[in-house]
Amino acid sequence: MTEGSFADALLRPEAVAIYGASGDPNKNTGRPQRFLNTHGYTGRVVPINPNRAEVQGEIAYAKLTDAPAGVEHALIMVPKAAVLAAVEDCAAAGVRVASIYTDGFAETGAEGVAEQEKIVSAARAHGMRIIGPNSMGIIDLNTPMPLSINAILEMDHLPAGRLGVISQSGSLLGALMSRGAARGMGFSSLLSIGNEADLGVGELMDVLVDEDNTDAILLFLEGIRDAEALGRAARRAHAAGKPVVVYKLGRSDVGRELAVSHSGAVAGPDAAIDALLKHHGIMRVDMMEALLELPGLALGSTWGVKPTSGNRVAVVTTTGGGAAMVVDRLGAAGLDLVPAPDSLHAMFADFGLSLGSGRLIDLTMAGTRDGVYGGALEILLNDDGIDAVVAVVGSSGQFHPELAVAPIVDAPKTGKPLAAFIAPDAPESLARLAAGGVAAFRTPEACADAVRALLQHQAPVPQPETASPNINVGDNAGETLGETLDEAMSRQVMVDLGIAVSTPVVISGPDADVPSDISYPVAAKVVSADLPHKTEAGAVALGVKSEAELKPAMAAIWQSAAAYAPAAKLEGILVEPMIDALAEVLLGYRLDAEAGPVVVLGMGGVLTEIYEDAAVRPAPVDDAGARAMIEEVKGLAVISGYRNLPLGDVDALVAAVVAMSHLANIASPRVIEAEINPLMVRAEGEGVIAVDALVRLGA
Repeated sequence: MTEGSFADALLRPEAVAIYGASGDPNKNTGRPQRFLNTHGYTGRVVPINPNRAEVQGEIAYAKLTDAPAGVEHALIMVPKAAVLAAVEDCAAAGVRVASIYTDGFAETGAEGVAEQEKIVSAARAHGMRIIGPNSMGIIDLNTPMPLSINAILEMDHLPAGRLGVISQSGSLLGALMSRGAARGMGFSSLLSIGNEADLGVGELMDVLVDEDNTDAILLFLEGIRDAEALGRAARRAHAAGKPVVVYKLGRSDVGRELAVSHSGAVAGPDAAIDALLKHHGIMRVDMMEALLELPGLALGSTWGVKPTSGNRVAVVTTTGGGAAMVVDRLGAAGLDLVPAPDSLHAMFADFGLSLGSGRLIDLTMAGTRDGVYGGALEILLNDDGIDAVVAVVGSSGQFHPELAVAPIVDAPKTGKPLAAFIAPDAPESLARLAAGGVAAFRTPEACADAVRALLQHQAPVPQPETASPNINVGDNAGETLGETLDEAMSRQVMVDLGIAVSTPVVISGPDADVPSDISYPVAAKVVSADLPHKTEAGAVALGVKSEAELKPAMAAIWQSAAAYAPAAKLEGILVEPMIDALAEVLLGYRLDAEAGPVVVLGMGGVLTEIYEDAAVRPAPVDDAGARAMIEEVKGLAVISGYRNLPLGDVDALVAAVVAMSHLANIASPRVIEAEINPLMVRAEGEGVIAVDALVRLGA
């Protein structure tokens, strides 16, 4: 069956079955059938209830295999113990897709995961797909086909339109629909996907990308279960000209404590998610209001908004206080607020008026004079030094809507983003703006959030073509899976990647003889796979100038390591020359639970986490991606010619970043984390040298 026919079965089925259908239309299990009837579903409804011969006026069946053929989509609302039998029954009846409302599966633990896998296996044996479990169902508003228990369907008139929604939270569908309806926004399809046991965000995005009646896709995500599928679908959406906007929960630092390396701290879970979304061209917002409002700004409606990579915003208003809130939020988001250009000052002079020089363009009450506000907008929207314009309307928006927003609606369509914030509660003004194709916002926070997301948006980064390195972890690799490799083995991984490492001498312990050919000064550190952060354990001595200093230094760090971690296996002491460098950087890699493989570059040394100055990218990266990371790390300006400082070997650092990112291409043994801290960046032409390495493997 073709992809199009699957979309029809999912969104526009000619017949649906409802397992567990209730004769009481007010019960949860009675709602879907009532909603289908109330909102004009024209297909056939087949209730499945072994205890009734009729449900809400339709003939009921004990099993779907007893009913006439042709059902394409089933909603399963039976108790958990009966779900597997229901799935087997509807699969045997030729159903294409089943949405499972019942919960208590993978979200409850290992036993629930096993039961969920049985359901998916039973469905796939017959070519049937599963949405859920823990799904509130599917709503298509253009058919209409509201196969859901969501109480929002109690609305008399459903807001049909061109925004597609995929949500891991079923209840959020109702919240988005109600808030959208209040804004005059309409939706094409709303999909509650629950546990994603089978069909996930990526595949369902693909369906909406191919839907002619969907212009933009909104995602509400609690977690990312398949980063690769999400990325592929987002790239298809971008190619089709359909913006993808996501509200992703989890801007929390809690997950940082799960990482062993410093790179896991400076590139915490949310930084990795941000990097993933940006890499694939997905716009991320921090507010649910912005999730709704941003598509109108991105699509531009009659504005024909063009892609932009700038961050210069002009805020124009006749009400200082309301606009100041927007300016404050935009500034906090890292955008540049642009003062009035000379041409606008000249226009004001022609009116016999003067304009202030602040970065908030406050037209004052003079802006209410005929031609002033509209003329100001025309100048700002045509100014090459401005990337977006925000128009703020004060109390006049509430009491004189026909005058307050007319200049904004009538402003020239230059292809530059124009957003409006109405400070008071002014539904008529908001409606006029929406009808005029202007994205209108109810709060300064959502306005700033949406403008920030749009201006920081970029097209998907081309996927690099890279080779898989041959990594050697020694003869006992199987014994080390899930463990941190010792320093010698970790260094060997770096060598295999093509990254230069310092040449150390390993001494068996503090009482062993020191080789006579060591060149001083040196660094000494305890070798132990059980001590990933040796500085914190006091297991490092730097700048040791002679053998006379080395012996007591070795004894001290050995004793300190043993006291810090009594159970740690101390394998020896590594002694290596001190290396002069222009900069110390952290170069890391980790396999993020949601974002997948990422590479991290930041300022190195013992204060890495304090700097919070790091660049993160999905791995692997190519040369261009690595250079962009170097430019992003503010501290690395010292090796790039800042204020005529000596140039560092940027080319060698680029090569090292690319090499580290190649760990993403290794299937086995899987590297969970890897880090060099520090990687010494020497003068131009002298290369980079790793003086510390950490690698952790997993199955």
